[in-house]
Amino acid sequence: MRLDDVVDAVETVESLLADGETGPVQDSLSWQQADADVQLGKACAMLGTCRQLRRGTNNYVSIVELSFNAIERSFQFYVVDQTAAESSDFRAHEQVFEEIEGRGVFSDTGIPGRIDSFRSEHRARIYYDIDRPGRDLATGMHELAEAVHGYVVKFADAHSRCNCGEWDPDES
Repeated sequence: MRLDDVVDAVETVESLLADGETGPVQDSLSWQQADADVQLGKACAMLGTCRQLRRGTNNYVSIVELSFNAIERSFQFYVVDQTAAESSDFRAHEQVFEEIEGRGVFSDTGIPGRIDSFRSEHRARIYYDIDRPGRDLATGMHELAEAVHGYVVKFADAHSRCNCGEWDPDES
């Protein structure tokens, strides 16, 4: 790769964004119009990518990062779906965790706060390569994200809006 290749690539992306011609939207998001459903679709897409990564690679960093994102998008879906909030209301990660905690979605288990606690401590450490996640953490995070997502979808009675389908952990 040469510098000219980088310049060309930047210009291509700038042009696509400026012209609003970013191409067809991915299938899982193309039909969604409501703000909440877009967040739900993003969570479903991230979990689908985690499933694919677990089948073919040892890319544990990506699985952990996508799992954190899927949990946050699942929470954001619920809050936007059930309240007058909009996705753009949540500028800081912890806001959506606090909102979910306050709504009692997970009863008095403290689950959102517990996830937010290790998100705030470990996600940054992994992101900045201070910690490097191993297979067991990646698997655990993915299974946590699947469980949280499935629970939130059931709690919101939103099965018909979820794109995940059935996930068989034995296929991973």
